[in-house]
Amino acid sequence: MKAIEIGRQHVPVVSGVTPVAELARVMQKHQVMCLVVVDANMKPIGVISERDLVLRALAPGVDFVHMTAAAIMSTPAIVCSEDASLTDVVRAMAGGGIAHLPLVGDRGQLAGMVSATDVTAAVTELLGQLAKALAPDALTDRPYT
Repeated sequence: MKAIEIGRQHVPVVSGVTPVAELARVMQKHQVMCLVVVDANMKPIGVISERDLVLRALAPGVDFVHMTAAAIMSTPAIVCSEDASLTDVVRAMAGGGIAHLPLVGDRGQLAGMVSATDVTAAVTELLGQLAKALAPDALTDRPYT
């Protein structure tokens, strides 16, 4: 199972000059909790989560009206290859302490995004397949099936 198969390919992006006021609107419009900040070549340069918005833009005394995405993004963007394994994705997330991992193609351009929720769903699916393969009859008489 490749990383791109676990996550999603359509990822809302912003540039470093996007006003902070616009970030929440983009998140709301696309119903996401994280945005990828890309350069002109669609290479990830940072990530903005809801936490970044709250801690960096809405902190007491901060004038977010004149701030841009570049001022609050987590950088450098921790990324993983779109062809990475599930194990590689988990290691990258754990190593960076992140819940959203941009995926890049061979040239470093954004190809998709994997979230911790996506990883959990993939692991759950794999465990279900294993359970069915090892004991197909054992699952049919359970009250939770």
